[in-house]
Order: sequence, then C-alpha cells, then structure tokens
Amino acid sequence: MIHFKYPKQISAGLLVIMMSATTTAHANNSTINSAEQLTTHITTAIKQTIVKSTDNDRLYQDPSQQADDEIVGVRSFDDSFSDCQNQFANRQAPTLIGKQGERLSAMTRALCFEGFATLHSGIARTPLWSASHLTQARISQARTLARVDSFRAESRLPADERAELSDYRRSGYDRGHIAPNGDMATTESQYDSFSLANIAPQNGEHNRHLWRHIETQTRQLAIEYGEVYVVTGVAFLGKTSERIGGRVLVPSHFFKAVYIPKLSAAGVYFSSNDSSENYQIISLDELTRLTGINAMPSLPTQIRQTAYDLPRPISNKNPEQKVLDDQPSSWFDLVISAMRYVFETLNRA
Repeated sequence: MIHFKYPKQISAGLLVIMMSATTTAHANNSTINSAEQLTTHITTAIKQTIVKSTDNDRLYQDPSQQADDEIVGVRSFDDSFSDCQNQFANRQAPTLIGKQGERLSAMTRALCFEGFATLHSGIARTPLWSASHLTQARISQARTLARVDSFRAESRLPADERAELSDYRRSGYDRGHIAPNGDMATTESQYDSFSLANIAPQNGEHNRHLWRHIETQTRQLAIEYGEVYVVTGVAFLGKTSERIGGRVLVPSHFFKAVYIPKLSAAGVYFSSNDSSENYQIISLDELTRLTGINAMPSLPTQIRQTAYDLPRPISNKNPEQKVLDDQPSSWFDLVISAMRYVFETLNRA
C-alpha cells in the first residue's frame, strides 16, 4: 500500500501527473491501444513520482554532514561478482561503508559484463560504479575498434529499476558512459558498454571535454605502466536532486579511482557534473568519506590514504568541436546503429 505524506494536497497533484503521463505517452509515440494500457502507464507515472520524493532523500546527501558519518558497517559484494572478479584489484569488489553506503545499497544489483563489472542502483536507475582492469594490450586493441553505438535498456534489470532510452530523450543530458567505450577491446565488450546499466545522465560539456580527457589520461597510464585497475562511478551530494524522464537520478559528481600496481599508488579524479571543469585529485579514503564507496578495499592503508598525483587532464575546449555520440539519438540513428552491429556480428560468424 502507498502512504501519502500530505493526503489533503495529493488529489490535485495526481490530476497533474495523470495529464502529464497521457501527454508524454502521446509525445513519445507509445503503443497504447486500450484503456487498460493507458491506466497502466498512468499508474506507473504516479508510482515513479511518489518514489521521487522518497528515494532521492536516500541517495542525495548534505556534504556538510558527511564528515560526521560514523562507519557503522560494511557491505561486501564479492560473492555477487564471482564471474568477473578479475576486474578488481586483488579480485576484491568495492564495498559500501557507513551511513552513506547503507543508503546506496538499497535496490542494488551486481552485473558482470564482458570487460567490466557494474553495481547498479534501482533507485537512481544508474550505476553506482563500474570497474575494469586495463592493460597495455587491452588499450592497444581497443584503439583499433571503430565505435558502434548501441544504447539500449538492460534486459537483466526489472523494468521498474532500469533506465529506458526515452528517459534520456530531450533531457538536456548526455548518456555518459561509466566504463568508457574507449576502454573496450572487443566488439562484445563495446556492445556491453552501451547498456544503460553502464550509463548516467552527464552534463554535455563535462562529458565531451574534461571527462573525456580524464578517460584518455587513464588509458595512457595503462600504456605507460602496463596495467591499472579503475573504478568509475557517480556521487549524489547536495540537498537537491533532479530526475530525467521523471525516473533517472542525475549525479552531482563523477569519480574515477585509479590504482597503478607498478607504482603501488592510487588516486581519484573527482569532478562536479557540470560545465565548470572543476575537479580534484583525492585519495581513496577521501572518496569513501564523501560517498560511502570504498573503491579498492584490498589495498594497504598507506595507499588508500595517499592521493597519487594523477596526470592533469588537458583542457582544450573548442566551441567548434562536437562529440555527439553520447547525445540521445533519433529513432533513425538507433536503427542504423543496431543494423551496423548486426552486420558486424554476422561478418565475424
């Protein structure tokens, strides 16, 4: 049963939601051919709106309060990632720690993909993080692959926990990869990277400039030192939140934790999800304090406490430069991308 916090005010709100749901269904060309289907669509919209007012409170945190969070427990996911433990440093998956971690752990699902592992949040309908083991050979092979877009909903997730392509359409946000397409060395892993379970709403300027260069610098570290372990994720900091499509929570920050075994050193790029190009290089322990995510729990304390001076991303904003691949596509573009992937798969058979 659904309980309303303000029963006297809810009637007018529900009427607005019903009208909005009907309009959205028409605008998105939804295949609604009966009163029963329309009722289902409206009911889903109402539930999502109610969830918006409660679940956001679970994920978004006031940064000023985080320093006082007591570490009250650790949630491990090692058993859930038994098929892809090779993506983690010392084969140990990230853990969720303390009060923040407890909030994040609600409705999470572990997903193994070809080339990376993801912990997905059914509340945010985004990943919390994706992890990869990048090697020199892997990056060299990845550079030979042409990008083939294949954005799609993740069929392994329940419908009420996953993002849909329609959520991103006309949202004003890019479909930002967590485990980057550019890290993928095979057609299969590249295809997997376009699952919306590995995607979060990302400011377009951030995605195409600062974050793109951070991804490039990380790959270069794998080339230079032979291998790196990477955990890329999102954070929900602040008192307010936003959802696109009324369903998918917009992160306030993106992070990329990098461990370089050859140097016995690790650091984290931590950047706000906006066009400011603001970022910090912090330690793994500082990331845990901010987010409740212990990205690499198997590393020694000294490595986790010390922020390695990761290479600075190159800022070369060019207003004429356009990287459109992660922007929501038209139906025509989506069909063409799907056909390209099918033809490539058939050619390999």
